[in-house]
Amino acid sequence: MLYRQNFHSAQSTREGTRTKQDIQNVVAQINKQVRSYQRARQAILQLEPNQEIGQKYQDIQPQDLAVSKDVTEENWFGQGTSKMAWFWMMDGEQGQLNAEKGGLMEEFYRINWLKARARRDRWKEELSLVRHEMVWAILWFEFQKDIWEKRALQLLEPGTKVYANKQIVLWTDFSKKAQLMFKGKQMDCI
Repeated sequence: MLYRQNFHSAQSTREGTRTKQDIQNVVAQINKQVRSYQRARQAILQLEPNQEIGQKYQDIQPQDLAVSKDVTEENWFGQGTSKMAWFWMMDGEQGQLNAEKGGLMEEFYRINWLKARARRDRWKEELSLVRHEMVWAILWFEFQKDIWEKRALQLLEPGTKVYANKQIVLWTDFSKKAQLMFKGKQMDCI
């Protein structure tokens, strides 16, 4: 949030430098907390080398700490591949109690679910549009071919008739190539 609120809106180099320093301080605090967690995790695993505990309290990887592009960039390409880190899906000490009361974690899960559903819906819509555009492209090529066929019948001069026939062959070729390329990919279209 610091990056988006302060760094992007910084009016001067001085403000930008201060914001960078604030961001570095937050990153240092996060790294300190991660090191503390890693030490505690190692101690627990040495005291009780239980497979279940090792799976519950996983090692924190750098990708788990990456800032979601949803926060820093509103219209980020490729949001469909983003995943929540494992620790956001853990129930804490009072996780169940918090969820029953409609707490922050439940809201967090709800928001992530809604974002995922919106991405899925956008993808479905995009897929439908692409399939329809395939049909529209073929229809456009056929339309152009028909126009040139009508023109060829009306033209009397030999040079213009040859040009019209060349255009008919060109648009027919476009149509055939498009049909060949799109074959089997237009499931829900006309």
